Amino acid sequence: MGFWAGFWIPRRRRLGRWLLLGLCIALLVAGPPMLAIANSPATDPAAPSPGRPEAVGNKVDGYPVTLDGEPLFYVKQGVDGVTTAEERAGIITQRLGAIAADPTLNPDEIRAQSSDSQSVVLAGDTVLFTVRQEDVAAYGMSHPELAADAVERIQQGVIGYRDRRSLRRIVTSLGMTVLSTVAVFLVLRGILFGSSRLLTYISQRREADTLTLQIQAVRVLGSGATSYLLGGLVRLLRPVLILLALYLYVPFVLSQFPATAAFGDSLLQDIAFRLSLLAQGFVAYLPELAMLGVIALVTYYVIEFARQVIVELGRHDVYPWFYPEWVQPTNRLAMLLIVAIAMVIAGPYLPGFGSPAFQGISLFLGALLTLGSSSAVANALSGIILIYTRAFQLKDFIRINDVVGEVADKSLFVTRVLTPKQETVTIPNASVLNSNVINYSAICRESGGHLLLYTTVTLGYDLPWRRVHEVLIEAARATADIAIAPAPFVLQTALNDFNVSYELNAYTASPAKMPDIYSRLHQNIQDYCNAADIEILSPTFSALRDGNHSTIPADYLPDNYSAPAFVVQSTSAQPPLRNPRLKESRPASQPDATTANGA
Repeated sequence: MGFWAGFWIPRRRRLGRWLLLGLCIALLVAGPPMLAIANSPATDPAAPSPGRPEAVGNKVDGYPVTLDGEPLFYVKQGVDGVTTAEERAGIITQRLGAIAADPTLNPDEIRAQSSDSQSVVLAGDTVLFTVRQEDVAAYGMSHPELAADAVERIQQGVIGYRDRRSLRRIVTSLGMTVLSTVAVFLVLRGILFGSSRLLTYISQRREADTLTLQIQAVRVLGSGATSYLLGGLVRLLRPVLILLALYLYVPFVLSQFPATAAFGDSLLQDIAFRLSLLAQGFVAYLPELAMLGVIALVTYYVIEFARQVIVELGRHDVYPWFYPEWVQPTNRLAMLLIVAIAMVIAGPYLPGFGSPAFQGISLFLGALLTLGSSSAVANALSGIILIYTRAFQLKDFIRINDVVGEVADKSLFVTRVLTPKQETVTIPNASVLNSNVINYSAICRESGGHLLLYTTVTLGYDLPWRRVHEVLIEAARATADIAIAPAPFVLQTALNDFNVSYELNAYTASPAKMPDIYSRLHQNIQDYCNAADIEILSPTFSALRDGNHSTIPADYLPDNYSAPAFVVQSTSAQPPLRNPRLKESRPASQPDATTANGA
C-alpha cells in the first residue's frame, strides 16, 4: 500500500497540473468567441470595435464615415444651417450601421440617383446622404463621380462586415483558434521541457567540474559560479519566452473575431511597430557594432602578440634579467592594460555612451571605487611589487614577522601561508611589503645552495672544547636531512661568566622540514652528549677553593696538582683572618658551598 500511495501522490499532483493547464487552454479557446458574442455590435454596427482607436477627423482632411470601425470616406462639408461636417459624418455612419446589420438588404440595392444639382445615395428606399454642389467644390470632383465612388465603398464595406460575421468565417476562426492553441501549448511545453533538461545538464556539468570559464590562463569563473550564472539565465529566459509566446498568441486569436479583431490588430501592429523599431535601431547601430568587432579582433591579436613576447622574454638562457616566474604575472598585467585601453577606445561606440544615465553610472562607480578601494589598491600595488622584487615564490618556506610556514597562495591582494601546524594564515600584501620577510628556500632554489641551521648549547668550563666540538658535529651528521658536505661546524659564540656557548651549525637542502630537523638534531645532541659523559647544563659556581678541585680541565693542570686542604680558623675574640686563597664568584651573603655543573 505504501508503494502505491507513493506512486499515486505524484500522479495526482501531475493530474492536477494537467487539469489546470487544460482549463486555461479551454478558457483561451472559448474566451474569444464568447467575448465576440457578448460584444457583438448588433445594436450599433457602426460603432468602433472595442480596442480599435476611433478614426479622428479635422476640418482640413474631413471627418470619417466608418463601418465596423473602419473609415470608408471623409466628409468635408456640412449642410448650411443644419449640420456641421462632423455631425453629418456621424449621421451617415449611423445609417450605414443600420443597413449593414439588416440581413434583408442586398448590397446591390445600394445605389446613387443623380440630377443636375445633386446626387442621392440610397439603400433600398432609405436615403443615406446627398452629394451637393458644396461637396463638388471641396473634393474637386463632380457629384455623380463622388456618389458612385461612395456607393462602391459602401458596398465593399457592407460585404466585408457581413462576411466577418458569417457562419463560415466564425467556424474558420474557431478552427484557427484551436490550431493556434495547440501550437502555443506545444511551444510552452517545449519551453518548459527544454529549460528543465538544460538545468539538469548544467547541474551534471557542475558536478563534473567542467564548467570552468577562463580566458587564456586566467580563471574567470569556477564551475559553481558558472553553473549559478547559467541556471539564473535559463530561469530568467523561461518566463520571458513564455510571455512572448502568449503575447503573440493572444493578439492572433483576438484578431479572428469581429468583436475583438480591432484590439488584436492593434496589438499585432504594436508588435510589428516595435520589431520595426528594433530592426531599424539594429541596422543604424551596425557601423558601431562593426567598429567594436574590429577593436575586439585587434585587441585579441595584440594580446596574443604580447603574450608571445613575454614568453620569449622568459627564456632565462637568453634574457637572464627577466626571471621565468615573471612570465605569468606580466602576461596578466599586459592583458589587463591592453583590455583597459581597448575599453577606452571602444567606449564611444557602446550603446548609450554619452547619455545622462551612462554618465551618472560612471560617476557613481568612480566615486565608489575612489572612496572604498584605497586599501584594495594598496594591497594590489603591494602584490605587484612583491612579484617583481622576488621576495618569495609558491612553496617557499618563509617567515613574516611571527608567522613561519610554506607559501600556499600568492594573489594580487593577499598572501596565504601554511604553517607547520597546518594553519592557513592570510596576510594582506601591504602588511607583507611593510614587514621583514625571511626566505629560507631562496638559497636552495636559486643557486642550489644549502640553508644553514644553528642551535646553541651552554656547557661548563671544565669540559674540553675540542671534545665538545667532536660530539656536536657527530650529532649533526647523524641527523637526517643534514648535509654531509658542506660539513657541520661549531662556533664558540660567548665565554659567559659561568659557561661557554657552543653554536652548532649544520647545512640542509630541505628548508621546509626545518622544524622536524631541529627536533631530531636536538635529540641527537642529547644522545651523543650523554654517551660522551657530557652533562648538558649551564653551571653557576660559588666556589670555595679550600678543599675543592679546580674547574680548569685536567689537561691544563700540572701533573702534580692536588686539591688544596681545608683551612680551619678560630672564631674567638680576635677578628677572623681573611684567607687570601678564598675566591667567590657570588655575593658574600650566599652560603659557602661548592656548586659545579649545577650540583
